[in-house]
Order: sequence, then structure tokens, then C-alpha cells
Amino acid sequence: MRPQKPLYTFYIKCLALSLPFLLLMSVYCYEDPFMVIRSYNDYDHSHVELSEGDIGWKKIKMFRKQRQYDSFIMGASCTKAFNCGDWNRYVNGRPFRFFGNAEGLGDVCLKLQALDKLPGQQVRNLLLITERAFYEKAHPQPGVMHIMPPDVTGKSFFSYQAAYLQGFFFPKFLLPYLKYKWTGHYDDSMANVIEGDERTRTRYTNDDVLRQEEDISRMGEDYWRTPQWRKALGKPQTVHQHAPVIGPEQMTRLAEIRDFCRRHHTRLKLVVSPDFGLEQFNARDLAALRTLFGDSVVYDFSADMSLHDHHGFYDPVHYRRSLGREILQRIYK
Repeated sequence: MRPQKPLYTFYIKCLALSLPFLLLMSVYCYEDPFMVIRSYNDYDHSHVELSEGDIGWKKIKMFRKQRQYDSFIMGASCTKAFNCGDWNRYVNGRPFRFFGNAEGLGDVCLKLQALDKLPGQQVRNLLLITERAFYEKAHPQPGVMHIMPPDVTGKSFFSYQAAYLQGFFFPKFLLPYLKYKWTGHYDDSMANVIEGDERTRTRYTNDDVLRQEEDISRMGEDYWRTPQWRKALGKPQTVHQHAPVIGPEQMTRLAEIRDFCRRHHTRLKLVVSPDFGLEQFNARDLAALRTLFGDSVVYDFSADMSLHDHHGFYDPVHYRRSLGREILQRIYK
């Protein structure tokens, strides 16, 4: 009969197998890549792409007593075209850009519910920047790019931290992240994980820093001669209408926004963004929005040919601050 191996051999093997996991856990806790384990004074210089909604909420709580925010820009990354200083010429408030990654209708409703619970919080003005995809997302989105803290969602602190930890171990995040930590340099394989720029937002108003404007100043017309732009400019420049997307769930969420604005006496402006692909927002959906909010609230620029010049866009999806200024002038005239 062969002698049994000592039990400690089994434990040593288990420890050896767990060492990579323990090492990565140590990296996660020490580096805190999503800035959720510890509190920080500065959330604007992260090397990792973060949940913008989460960061925005933390900044609102950090600075609200000092800045007394009462006006908010919401929507996805196209909100970068709307600078709080430009907007404030029309609203005369204390604005903050409270946007999210690929933000949807459900995400905005969740944020408004959170603002509703803040003691004494005024919301005098709300600028809502949307596109068709915004209305498709009638519920708050999952994942580390969309997660909001427990005092917004009502979920436990444990589930909040567990979601971020799970996101850290997801290979599409972990491998580019480790490559960046090892090399110290950004490359295209790290896109959507690592920030290519050192600073992405302003401290108090959360405006986008707009590095693309520096690229345009440096490159001139060559900025619009990249393969991406050549492909976009080579497509037929004809207007085509989207299929309808607003259904009963969307109408319920939109009614929540309307009711919030009524409770807070909020001046709302809802913008359907310009689309370089000239995909026009569906007429039935537009009519539903205008019936619910009124013609003086809802503005559709999705296929506005006067805003179609490619020089007004950073890429075929995101438009420039100059176009944002033009839209502000039109909706507040």
C-alpha cells in the first residue's frame, strides 16, 4: 500500500494555484483602477476609462455646497459639444455636465431620482442631449461603464464593489490594463480601457477638455482625411429615417422626466443630436416627444442639412463645440 501524501502538499498546491489570483487582487486593491475603493480629491486624471455617471455623482457631492449646482447637462458623450460656460449665457445658473457613457433613458431617470433625494437640491435647468440609441435603453445599464454608487441605485455596497471587481478580471479590460501598467505607454489596443489623454474633464463643471480641438488646430484639413473620414464622406449624403423606437416603456420613463421637471419647476430643453449619417429621427417618435413635452422643449437636428458640414464634427458621431453653440443659440432664441 502506497503511503498517503502529507496534507500540507495539497495546501501548497492550492496556494500555488491561487497565487496569480491573489497577486491580481493585490494589484486591484493597491491601484484602485476604477477609483471606488478609496475616496479622492481629484477624479479627472485617471488613466482608466471610468463610469462617467459614477464620477459625476461623486463630484456633485464633493462640490455642491461650494458650487450650489442648479442646472445640469445630461446625455451621452455628445454632451461634450455643450460647454457649461456657453450654456450659462442662456440660463444664468450654476451648471454641471452630468453625463454618462453611452447614456440611455433609464440611466437619466435614475440620476434624476438621485437628485430628487438630495436635500434642498434645485434643478432650475435641464439640457438633455439625445439620439436614437438613447431611447432604446429604457432601463439603467449594467457593467462597469454604467454602474452608479449605492446611494443612487439603492443596491448594497458589496454588490457595487463586486461588479467593479468582476469588471477588473474581465479579459477585455485586464489584458490591456496590465499591458499599460507594464509598458507605461498607450497604444490603440488599449482603446476603451485606457485614457489616451492625461486629463479628460474640468474640475468643477465636468466639461470635456476637447483634445480634438488641438488636433484640428495642428492638422488643419488633414484631420478630416483619415480613413474613418474618407469612408464617411464617401457614403451617399441622403436623408433616411430611423424606424420608431419609443414604445410604452419609453413613454413611462419620459413621463417620469416630465413629472420631475414639473415638481422642480425645471426649464427643460431636449435635443435630438445632429447625425452625420443623416439618419433622421423617426417622425412618430418626434411627435410623441412633442406631445408629452411641448414644441418649445423638443428640437430635432438629426438630419438638419445646415449642420451637416463635416468641419463641424470630430468624428461621424461626435460634433464640435462650435456646433453645440449653434444649437444653443437656436433653442434659446
